[in-house]
Parts: sequence; C-alpha cells; structure tokens
Amino acid sequence: MKDAAHLESMGIQVDESAIQYSREGIAAHAKNLAKRVKGNLENSLTALGCEVIEGRGILTENPQEVKDELTGKVYKCKDIILAPGSVPFVPPGVVADEKTVYTSDGALELQFVPEWVAIIGSGYIGLEFSDVYTALGAEVTFIEAMDDLMPTFDREIAKQAERLLIRDRPIDYRTGVFAAEVTPGIPGEKPVTIKMIDAKTKEHVETIEVDAAMVATGRVPNTGNMGLEARGIETNRGFVNVNEKMQVLSSHDENAQLIPNLYCIGDANGKMMLAHAASAHGISAIENI
Repeated sequence: MKDAAHLESMGIQVDESAIQYSREGIAAHAKNLAKRVKGNLENSLTALGCEVIEGRGILTENPQEVKDELTGKVYKCKDIILAPGSVPFVPPGVVADEKTVYTSDGALELQFVPEWVAIIGSGYIGLEFSDVYTALGAEVTFIEAMDDLMPTFDREIAKQAERLLIRDRPIDYRTGVFAAEVTPGIPGEKPVTIKMIDAKTKEHVETIEVDAAMVATGRVPNTGNMGLEARGIETNRGFVNVNEKMQVLSSHDENAQLIPNLYCIGDANGKMMLAHAASAHGISAIENI
C-alpha cells in the first residue's frame, strides 16, 4: 500500500488488473518537484541571512547598482553576480505556441499526450523526452539537421543510447534535414504541419503532419534586456565573457577590459551549460569576492 501511494503521487496508478498513468498526476508531480526544489533553495538562503527579492533585476549605467525592472527601485551593493541562466532556442520558421508546438518548458506542462510527436533535435533534451513520450504510449519522430542522431554525443555513448532508448521503441527519424516551417495545430482538431528541407541543398524534402512537435534544438543564454550594454559589455551570441575567477570582461576580444565588482556564472557565460558547472562557478565567484 505504501508503494502504491508513492507511485500514485507520481501519477502512476496500480491495481490488481493493470498499471495505468494519470497525465494530470504526472504533470502535477513535475510541477511540485520543481516547486519543492525552488522552495528548499529559498529557505536555505533565508536561513543563511540572505534577503530574497522577487523581481527581474537589470544593470544600470552606474557600477554596483541593480534596478528592479518592474518597480524601478535601485539597489546598491558591493558586488553583483549575474546568474540569469538560459532559455530554449527556437529556430527561425518555427512557431512555438507552447500548446501543440512547444519547447522543453512547455513539454513539462504535459497538457495532453499526443499519439504522434515530432522532436526537432536529437540531443540529450530530445532524447530524455522521447523516453517519456514512448513510455506514455506515443510514437516519436526525430528531425535532426546533422547526418547522425545524437551528433554531439561520444560515438560509444550514442551507440548505447540508440540500443537502450531508441531501437526497440516506436521511434523513427529523419536526418540531414531542417524543420524549416513548423505551424501549430489544435489538439484533436488540426495537426501540426512540419515542412522539412535538405540541410545542404535547402530543397524541400517532405512535409509531415503530427499531433504535436517539441523543439529541442538547444538553449541560449538569457542575457537579453538586462542592461549589459549600459555597462559597456558586449556579448557573443548572448554569452558574457569571464575570466577564470568568473569576473566579467567587457568583450570577447583579446583586449577586453575587466568590469570591476561584476561576476557571471552558469549558462550565461557559456563555459559549460550544466547545473553542476554553474554551482562550481558560483563557488569560484564567491571565493574571489
């Protein structure tokens, strides 16, 4: 009974005749998990004497200042650490309504389980979600611009992933093609339309209609509109350049200048877009303040 209750809290229902899942229960579990992690982090900060202010901070023209974008209130401080993270990248031609065409953010909502879902991109994000969707009974089609699935993976790891997560599941794929145009649909009424072109010749190859499409083409730094230009900071594709101490540099040029009392950690500096790397960046920044 205890195990059954634990499974039900994750959206899985078990009785004598069958094992079933609740779409709403799975979505609620994912949301509650994220909420719990956020709450625990906030409680830890509060316990350490940190003041947590809800809002969106942006830099001003003056050093050692952060302004609340909504209220306009300016906070003065000794040092500033930029940790805005990243957001899903949506390629040109793709319309993401977060209902039938969605990024990983929208996919976590699990508004419905499509019978057939196309996943654009076959990196770790796409692969993880294909595991979820096939477990819930969906058919998956990967659309990959490179000639092979999982192009950034070590080839031995890719082989193992293909054997364990793709080969015996209802998954097919198109490689060497771009999803040039993706038009949202209406669940149960109108399909999502995906027009594919050859990655090299750019000629039309195929158009398919699916129940949903997930955009898993990577992530980009969430550094737009946060006042970097006001401080004379130039980014490269949104990434902020830092030195080994996580101190912000004015540009990615060889002659870049150090911006005093300003640090940048995590996905925004592009060193390594992984959670444990961001944690290490944070430790480095604090130890150098």
